[in-house]
Formats: sequence, structure tokens, C-alpha cells
Amino acid sequence: MNPTYICLKTIIMDEKIKRNRETIKPKWTDLYKVNSAKRQGLERPKQFIEVDDDTSVISLVNEFPNIRQKTLTEVIAGRRSLREYDSKGLSFEELSYLLWDTSRIDSYRENAVFRTIPTAGATNSMETYVFVNSVEQIESGIYLYLQNRHKLALIKQNDGLKDMVNDALLKQLRGASAVFFFTCIPSRTEYKYDFCAHKMIAIEAGHACQNVSLSSEVIDAGVCAICAYDQDKVDSVLGIDGVEHFTIYCATVGKKKH
Repeated sequence: MNPTYICLKTIIMDEKIKRNRETIKPKWTDLYKVNSAKRQGLERPKQFIEVDDDTSVISLVNEFPNIRQKTLTEVIAGRRSLREYDSKGLSFEELSYLLWDTSRIDSYRENAVFRTIPTAGATNSMETYVFVNSVEQIESGIYLYLQNRHKLALIKQNDGLKDMVNDALLKQLRGASAVFFFTCIPSRTEYKYDFCAHKMIAIEAGHACQNVSLSSEVIDAGVCAICAYDQDKVDSVLGIDGVEHFTIYCATVGKKKH
């Protein structure tokens, strides 16, 4: 191979790495000089996704009498990435519990959303979708978690969906009972924080994934956090546009083998 070509390729890659590094270390004080959408008085992006009235919606439970709680020390000590799962699925109560602890809204007002996880400036960049593979009382399908209502809205259901999800995850489904897809609508945070938003959006997804990891330990389940997936295919299977709304993190969930 031509040494000049190798050198040029290295320079191009270095520039790409440099640019991406800047995304996770924005100069906060520069934000004071930016005429953000909020400062311009533009309309604020919608805080939540709304679904049509005829969409099939499942109400989840918010009390968990059959789940034995563990200490924080216990769940942190037990948390490890899990890539092999028991054939036993999750119960309806267990999936409700995971969503309640991971993605629910505690309260909100016109300009702020307060969640179980930190969200930059209460902007709530994130949505949660769930692929239900094996959960009692819930048919397999893609669901949107209605975070301000603690309900699941059916988005997609078909016979080949399991294979589509596995393909989009680059064959990493591995029999998981459910897959959490954390998606972001960047404009919600960009509205207030402009070029600083993207670091905070990524951190928010990390907070959510950690919550589902720790909550899974309580129900004797495990999680594998996944960044290696086919972006276009995952966004397509969720039915989101991949530009103004796209997937940022995934997590497979299933019971531990004993």
C-alpha cells in the first residue's frame, strides 16, 4: 500500500477523533455567548411523545408486593454484564418495576420534567422503547413507554419482529426476555444548551441504563448494555426517523441461570 495513502488516512481519522472528543468536552463558558433557541424565545419542543387515541395501551402497576427488595450495596456488588439468560421470562410486575425505577416521570410542569434519573436542566431528552420477547400477560412486540403515564403503547407487532430485533442488535438478543431501547430527541436539550447538549444527552442515557442494570439485580435478572448495534436498523424497527429522534443505547434483560 502507498505510504502516502496510509499517512493521509491516519490524518483524516485523527481529525474525526478530535472532532468527536470535542463533543464530550464542550467549553461551558462559551455557552453564555450563544443565542440559544430558548434565548431567542422560540417554541420549546414537546416534552413527551403523544400516541393516537386508537393505539393499544397497557396500564402498568406501581406497587410491587412480590418483589423482595435488596440493599444498594447488594445490587452494586451483584451487577455484571449478563449475556446468557434463563428461558423463564419476566413477570408483568417485574417489567413494570424495571420501567418504574428506570424511566418514569415523577412530576413535570410546562418547562421542566423531573425524572427518576438526572436529566440536564430538566429537559428530558430521552424516551424508552421496549421489545417484549417473553413477559407474562404482554404479547411480544415493540412498545413505547409513556413515561408521564406509566403505560406501554403498542408500536409494532408482527411474526418476524424477533428476528428483526436480533438482526438490528447484531445477533445479540441471545434469548433476552426484553430489550430496552433508550432513544433521544436532541432538540429538547439543544433548545436550552445548544452545542453542550450532546454530552449531557449521552450521560442521561447512561444514567437510565445503570438504573435498569441495578433494578434488574433486585429481580434476579441481568442486563447487557449494548452500544454495538446497527443504527439504521434499530431506528427503523422502532419506527423513528433516525435524525430528529434516534437510538442512543440498548440493553438486553433476562433472568439469571441457576
